[in-house]
Amino acid sequence: MPPEAKTPEPSLHWQDENGVPRRLPLTDKVFLGRICRGIEQTKCILVPNPSVSRDHAVIRLTRDGVAITDMSKNGTWINTVRMAPGATRQLEDGDLITLGRTSIRLSCPNLAPVRQDEEQWMEQTAIRPANVRITSLVADVRGFTAFSQQVASTTVYAFIKEVFTRFSGIVNEHQGTVKDYAGDAVFAFWEHPGEFSSDHALLACQAAIAQLRCVPQIHRQLVEQGLEIPPPKLGWGMSTGQVTLSHYGSRSGGMALVGDCINLAFRLSSMAEKILPAPIAMCRQTASLVSPQLSLVDLQTQEIRGRTGQEHLFGLCPT
Repeated sequence: MPPEAKTPEPSLHWQDENGVPRRLPLTDKVFLGRICRGIEQTKCILVPNPSVSRDHAVIRLTRDGVAITDMSKNGTWINTVRMAPGATRQLEDGDLITLGRTSIRLSCPNLAPVRQDEEQWMEQTAIRPANVRITSLVADVRGFTAFSQQVASTTVYAFIKEVFTRFSGIVNEHQGTVKDYAGDAVFAFWEHPGEFSSDHALLACQAAIAQLRCVPQIHRQLVEQGLEIPPPKLGWGMSTGQVTLSHYGSRSGGMALVGDCINLAFRLSSMAEKILPAPIAMCRQTASLVSPQLSLVDLQTQEIRGRTGQEHLFGLCPT
């Protein structure tokens, strides 16, 4: 009888700073970073780049497969999509992990997952602000303060948890990054590689449409669970522009995006389907990127509270 074929072990593949191909088996955990102090050489991949954190990320086998946890200051990308700071996500065979200028390919065909204990790792790394181009998406729940006064806190929690969970999943499915849960709003962004890209702006619009369409489903599901809540009302704001990405404080979760276009997205979310006759409102630059693919409504120039001058706005009203 021929011997049984051996299942290839999970492994990581990359080129070192000299361009030499390297491979490291993934048998438990592999640490990625600039220093990885205290970690034996066979358990880490060192990336000598000043933009890479000392302890940047950790890849581990879990009961569900392979997962990566970001612990960096300047970001970790999975297949060109930035991870939310401090987040953990599952990886699949062939996924490309990028930190600094180094890309690492995961190979895990026919993986038999194992359970591993969870650990938390903290680090401090010099902050390196970066100017990036993004499309922002803010989904804002209407009348949340009054709603919170009228119903039990358990009902408020169930509602917001379901909205945040469903909306975050939609953002991830459309290759975006959830930045914040700001009170009763979900703030996400799509980073444009290099110049402004219609592809990334379109993904953000498609995410907004998917979020809008799932709201009745969320309401129906909660009512079926016995929760007495009125049909929720939301507004979406979108903007595109250049921002500075950095950090406030020393925590990994303190990633900051600073720029006028973010403020504009939040303002538009509060105006959509309220002052403006469209559930999804966007700035002119976002509209210029997606108008060939989507049917938009010209909302004319509008004054926006807290801002000088007027903005030419457009609306998206999916059927």
